[in-house]
Amino acid sequence: MAKSEVYLGVDCGSVTTKAVLLDKRKKVLRHSYRRNKSIITSLMECLSDLDLKKFKVKGCGVTGSGRNFIKIVLGADLAQTEILAHTVAVLEFYPGARTILDIGGEDCKLITIEGDIFSNFSMNSVCAAGTGSVLENIADRLDVAIEEFGGLALQSKSELHLPGKCGIFLSSAVVSKKNLGYEKSDILMGVCRALVRNYISVCGKNLALAPPFVFQGGVSLNKAVVKAIEEELNHEVIVPKHNTVMGAVGIALLVKEKMENGNKKTTFDSNLENKKFETINFRCVDCANRCEVTQIYEKDGLLGAINSRCGKWERKKIEGRA
Repeated sequence: MAKSEVYLGVDCGSVTTKAVLLDKRKKVLRHSYRRNKSIITSLMECLSDLDLKKFKVKGCGVTGSGRNFIKIVLGADLAQTEILAHTVAVLEFYPGARTILDIGGEDCKLITIEGDIFSNFSMNSVCAAGTGSVLENIADRLDVAIEEFGGLALQSKSELHLPGKCGIFLSSAVVSKKNLGYEKSDILMGVCRALVRNYISVCGKNLALAPPFVFQGGVSLNKAVVKAIEEELNHEVIVPKHNTVMGAVGIALLVKEKMENGNKKTTFDSNLENKKFETINFRCVDCANRCEVTQIYEKDGLLGAINSRCGKWERKKIEGRA
């Protein structure tokens, strides 16, 4: 029996790794969402979830902050930014969308679209105040499972104003309210509203936000945050079916287009199960750039390197390496 032909999309972020298999009709056949351990371990877990042996991979695309690393490991055909990947995925399934809201574990993005074309974006990757890591920290302080955060917050009956511009101040305020006897549900909903206010004010600054709004990323699983966004925007937001893996969907769509239009043969390495990868990190002192280089090896063979500005370490082994 012939194997189904698919396109593999992988989104390697700071907190999670996501992967999807897309068929020729652009249908998501399988998907995986894993919290990061090490970058290679999480990647292999995702691929194991997809059970690639049952499929013929016609192309592989990678995105996210770890895209350059996993492109080397996978032999991927395409690497693109998560901004492009998220935009492509949303426009495929929601062609009329005007604003994409994406809140992840340690960064958040806001993308605007005009005339079915990406127009602008803003990204907060310096401060964690408007990200999922804040929610996890608050949940831990209140002894609430992160999976129960949204449901409990939606039980809130009293509005509570909390500071949202700094994650540390917010956490301190939460402890103070807890010690004063405030209901957990009210505190949690207050946290959601504070997070959303900060996210919209920081990432939405100088951007024209217009509906339809599409909200995705890991935090979109939290229905209380969805409610807080709708309150802040005074408009309904769409949460996609594949809300947590839209970046992986987008890069799968992009590599599908590339491989079909160019009639290309994939460079994806389907024989990954028995391979053992090793990374070596060092600072190059050969010039003033002082690049912090990561080399990737497999059986003492140098596969490539990242962060080498001149590119020489993509071909040159470090001294003393067999």
